[in-house]
Amino acid sequence: MDLGRTRRLITGSLRRALELRDRGCAFPGCDRPPRWCDGHHIQSWADGGPTSLHNSVLLCGYHHRIIHRGQWIVRLRGEDGRPEFIPPAYVDPRQRPRRNPYHHRT
Repeated sequence: MDLGRTRRLITGSLRRALELRDRGCAFPGCDRPPRWCDGHHIQSWADGGPTSLHNSVLLCGYHHRIIHRGQWIVRLRGEDGRPEFIPPAYVDPRQRPRRNPYHHRT
């Protein structure tokens, strides 16, 4: 799932793959479903980031704005390739990575 630099928007099969992986807003503690979310480029498209599954995360509007403020860091980690978020030091002085388990409960 890699559109490279040919398209900026996350649509079609890439959007569907993102919904299957994240199942909703990936920000820790958020319960917003996929239909309330937008695809976010982890490395900004404007800064050369590709439009791909490995550079995207689903975020609701509220958390999308928080990520764009630049204090939280998002990355894909682990065997499952799911997103994790590094909080700013004022939230957690040790800056321990956090995930959102809400959409992945069984």
